[in-house]
Amino acid sequence: MYVVSAAQIKALDRAAIEAGIPAGDLMENAGRGVAEAVMRGSHGTRVVVVAGKGGNGGDALVAARLLCEAGLQVRAFTLSKIAELAPTTREKAELLDERFPGTLLPVGDDLDEVNNSLAGAECAIDGLLGIGVDRPLSGKYLNIVRAMNAADLFRIAVDLPSGLPSDSGGIIGEATSADLTVCMAAYKPAHLLYPARSYCGTVKVVPVGYPDSLWRSVTPIAHVAEKGWIADHLPVRRPDGHKGTFGRVLIVAGSLGMSGAAILTAAAALRSGAGLVTVACPVSIQSIIATSLPEAITIGLPDQDGHLTGDCLAPLRDHLARADVLAIGPGIGRAGDTGAFVRALIAEARSPLVIDADGLFSLDSRALAQVAGRAILTPHPGEMSRLIGRPASEIDAERIDIARAFATERNTVLLLKGRPTAIGTPSGEVFLNPTGNTALATGGSGDVLSGFIAGLLAGGTNLADAAILAAYLHGYAAEYLSRDRAERSIIPTDLLDVMPRAIKEVEDA
Repeated sequence: MYVVSAAQIKALDRAAIEAGIPAGDLMENAGRGVAEAVMRGSHGTRVVVVAGKGGNGGDALVAARLLCEAGLQVRAFTLSKIAELAPTTREKAELLDERFPGTLLPVGDDLDEVNNSLAGAECAIDGLLGIGVDRPLSGKYLNIVRAMNAADLFRIAVDLPSGLPSDSGGIIGEATSADLTVCMAAYKPAHLLYPARSYCGTVKVVPVGYPDSLWRSVTPIAHVAEKGWIADHLPVRRPDGHKGTFGRVLIVAGSLGMSGAAILTAAAALRSGAGLVTVACPVSIQSIIATSLPEAITIGLPDQDGHLTGDCLAPLRDHLARADVLAIGPGIGRAGDTGAFVRALIAEARSPLVIDADGLFSLDSRALAQVAGRAILTPHPGEMSRLIGRPASEIDAERIDIARAFATERNTVLLLKGRPTAIGTPSGEVFLNPTGNTALATGGSGDVLSGFIAGLLAGGTNLADAAILAAYLHGYAAEYLSRDRAERSIIPTDLLDVMPRAIKEVEDA
């Protein structure tokens, strides 16, 4: 699924019309998607529609007519005189008025009729403004949005909640707080990036009739992973395979007090299909890991006060040579010369790398150059802030651009954690992960994600696919668990326990 900018959608509209598709047909398709969302969701029979001058208003008026035809009680309002509407929107307004006289009422500055109708409605359709918003709402537009937000009803936004700018996750003022956003043709950044995403409710993409030939001319600003794609790209399990076939993962993780990070990472690598998993950790915690995870091999490395040191490299060389994947960082800490050891390990390793947590803290410009073309980095916004020298507060609303810029400049795969997780690739593509919830907002869930990535790499996926697959499955497991339990009560080991069933569900998609 594509993520496109406002300019790209406008260009598609123009190209479709030039290709002979009437603007009215595109509007009919969009409005039908809105009407079907109302009826399919059983959001009541009393519906208020508010429409602006432009295309979103036309989509909303089409929906109003179709809902009338279906027997619902509809009251529709335009904030301008019908003669002042955009041409195609005016056609839809006149058609509604012709077929269902009295349903449509143009309003001026007196909004009492709108407010009274909202008070008696069960559902409101917001078709005021669309993807062209570039300034805060004011006047009657602001007053109607406030009235819709205050009303006790189900709010459906046409394409984008009125008041949101399309092309980022930023907020420029008040906006409709939608329960459902019916998104036309493709996602826009505001549907996916926070804080704008929090105004959209559930987002449903509906087609409007752009031909495939036009889509082939579009370079999306991002892609959204879908279940079918995930199922198709999971590593193939050969029926005659054995533990060597499915890959060897070496995990360098843990420190005194942080043995759990190593355990979670290793368990996740096993759950995602790795054939052999070896954990290299400080000797002082080796017995804890070996006892907790009998399926993994453990290597006790020399430590100082429970932390890895430069002396750890020599005992690891044989294991490095055999590893198909090296995962570094969960729980290793930052004490002493741990960072120098990590950099030396990176310089010596030849296998694909997954670098997470404190492993990221050890990276300098030289180490980043050494991992180019063979690593997946998995920072959260705070860790990303250190890597690029920008405040963490700026990262969420611009995560698409940040993921793309870093991945291309550093020739690496970047998995930028958050909602949504953004995966940037060296080729300049960005993939946004649609799965996950607050069940993942718990210490240790990132360690599970690192293990998933490593296990999928070991199974034969490429770097970019491993990051996309792991992020999706990690979030899907959280959603799977949340079907019958509270998100606040889910812990990382729950993700591991449910992963076999969650993956099976995705495989069967």
